[in-house]
Amino acid sequence: MTYHVFVKNRAIRDIERNSQWWAEHHSTSQALRWHEAAFEAIYKLDTFPDSHPIADENDAFSYEIRELHFGTGSRPTHRAIFIIKGDEVHVLTVRSAAQHSIAPDDLD
Repeated sequence: MTYHVFVKNRAIRDIERNSQWWAEHHSTSQALRWHEAAFEAIYKLDTFPDSHPIADENDAFSYEIRELHFGTGSRPTHRAIFIIKGDEVHVLTVRSAAQHSIAPDDLD
């Protein structure tokens, strides 16, 4: 089954903010590489999104949330939090792996 992947506005803003940080603290080329890697990883959720783990914060939500770990190196630096609804995947937010856990109020 192929899923339709939708990236919510908040997740897009998260990616843009992280790309800007990379550009300011590393280099523009690294920022562009990270930006492309983020979207590439997210759009691969069109196949087998349920193979990704349920997020640690799942119990705090009234619906199931999963996470996709990704990064440009050998170690994932970020995670995309997403839900599966029928044949759709909705990416809600993208966070640094070092950030604190999310709560339902964080996604409003």
